[in-house]
Amino acid sequence: MASTRTGPITWDPAEVPELVGWDRQLPPIRIPVTGNIPTTRRLRALVDSAAFQRLRRVRQTGPSYLVYPGAVHTRFEHSLGTYEMARRLVLALLTRSRRTGRGGDDVPDAPGGADGADAPGEGRGGDLLTPDDVATFLVAALLHDVGHYPFSHTIEEIPDDDPVLAGRLPRHEERGAAIIRENPEIRQILTDLWGVDPARVCQVIREEPAPGDAATARLANLLAGPINPDRLDYLARDSEHIGVPYGRGIDYQRLLDAVCWTPDGMGVGVTPKGISAVETLIFASYIMYRDVYWHHTGRIAAAMLRRALTEALRAGAFAIDDFIDLDDEQALALLRGVPHPVTRDLVERLTGAGRRLYKRVARLSYPRALAGEYGTEIRDLVRAGYWEREAWSRDACRALARRLARPVEEHHLLVDIVGGGKELFFEVPVVAGDRVYTTADPEVSVLAPNIARNFREQAKYVLLAAPAELADAFRAMLGLPAGWQPS
Repeated sequence: MASTRTGPITWDPAEVPELVGWDRQLPPIRIPVTGNIPTTRRLRALVDSAAFQRLRRVRQTGPSYLVYPGAVHTRFEHSLGTYEMARRLVLALLTRSRRTGRGGDDVPDAPGGADGADAPGEGRGGDLLTPDDVATFLVAALLHDVGHYPFSHTIEEIPDDDPVLAGRLPRHEERGAAIIRENPEIRQILTDLWGVDPARVCQVIREEPAPGDAATARLANLLAGPINPDRLDYLARDSEHIGVPYGRGIDYQRLLDAVCWTPDGMGVGVTPKGISAVETLIFASYIMYRDVYWHHTGRIAAAMLRRALTEALRAGAFAIDDFIDLDDEQALALLRGVPHPVTRDLVERLTGAGRRLYKRVARLSYPRALAGEYGTEIRDLVRAGYWEREAWSRDACRALARRLARPVEEHHLLVDIVGGGKELFFEVPVVAGDRVYTTADPEVSVLAPNIARNFREQAKYVLLAAPAELADAFRAMLGLPAGWQPS
């Protein structure tokens, strides 16, 4: 990999006021985990905008609060935390650009290091981020989730291959970019107060820089790479609110002390002294997905919400454009008012008196299902699209109704492929002198490759769920094994 030899920072960090201080007439914003976030007037203007304030009413982890009562924190809080992590990450990279050394060892400033040239990843980086780059990056970090739908990622998992939804549910990054481009309040703040190009902010958030625009590509990699401010915030924040220790065990201080640019200047890695801190990040990410984000009860609630919404849309109760800009409570209120019997039943089970969530029929290994170990029917089901799986579940409900000689509603079996297309970062660059290694190498980290294998083989699964009174009957009819059914 070719090395980009560059010098230390040549501009004054005070050119980006958010980096070095704040307006003393403005109080900081205090949130859990991060603590006080220093503010400026232009930061406050974005935070106070109507589009950003909506995130106060969108829960960070969707329906996970039905499993973990403390999981009621919001995208608003997370977005502020992501901004602060972005600010700290930039400061760490700029601080490292003032130093030179090899093999991850910091040494006093010297002209070009021992051999007259800056070591890759060390003593360089100041010219990789201009003041405009830094301002653009901070704005992108703050606004990266401004396009989230109600219930966070829950609705985003509905594919748009149905005529009712065709092209109407793009990724939340696409939706956020549209808001940044089209919202007059946001555009004015960005152009007049921040002096940044809204179109460039959108390119960073969407990870789609213009061809040949290395500077914007660098910012996109910084926002979405293995060590990114979004991930650094949500793992710790979600752990804090949910009440689990995993994300709180990440060694953030050592991680930020060790971050550096890769030799090509396009991404961020760590020096060798940061390997153990990266391992804590990788382990926290894996365990949070396996045990928290993909907890079967939370996934069941999400599947019920998706089915309730799609049934309402097909019935013409409202258009998707009437739904996507709502917050969680507004969206639930809209669904509660739908007279369609399927939507009404599912929403009542989710939000009515008592606890009437569907129960697990089976939890089957995703890779084993793909390999046909549960039979060709389950293999084909996993390979099928969202709407095909829904048709399969309808047929199963009709078959069970005939078998039991009593009514079984066509929405009483739900299928969820948990984590099927999801990948996590397990390969983090490790920069040692003029060499780049990776945590995927067992000689660098034994832990990371094993966690990656566990993620592929154990974390992903096929979930079938039904009302409690029908779960056993569905399992028997389908000939499904009880399988590995963790509590």
